[in-house]
Amino acid sequence: MNNSGVLPDEWCAMQEAENLLLVCRYDLKKHADFKEIILLALSTLSEQDAALRFLKDDVSGLNDSELAEIAPAVIDIAVDGNLDNLITARAVVLRYASHFLESRKIIRTVLDRLMDGYLSSEDDFLYRRLAELLVAIDFPDILTKLISVCKDSSNPDIAEIHDDFLKFAA
Repeated sequence: MNNSGVLPDEWCAMQEAENLLLVCRYDLKKHADFKEIILLALSTLSEQDAALRFLKDDVSGLNDSELAEIAPAVIDIAVDGNLDNLITARAVVLRYASHFLESRKIIRTVLDRLMDGYLSSEDDFLYRRLAELLVAIDFPDILTKLISVCKDSSNPDIAEIHDDFLKFAA
């Protein structure tokens, strides 16, 4: 590059691709079947990462009805999903659990609905991932419910979760 005032073609191509991506994101968000598309992508392992990144980076965010429908799938991935996608799913849940009062209520309602299913699994991996999520999104009362189940478990791996997370409970 001889002229210091001109950016290389690679930079210009990247900027153009980024602008195209923003337009595509906007168009997808306005699509009549947006929720169904996202839910289908979240249920398809090969598409989960892209769907989660879309939700994490979506500037305008989900409205309350979209969040209520999409949150169960995202929370399931954050608790019991593919390890590669679990971190991004947690970031999406954290985004909505920490921003707005109504979004936080929706996340709480969804978690309350899902808790019995998680607790009936008696799976130490799932319990630990759930405890980590509850600490990250600051729901100590739900965490208390989880660790009380862990405390009484005959499975030493589950009982250990009680000891590890007791300090975060309400």
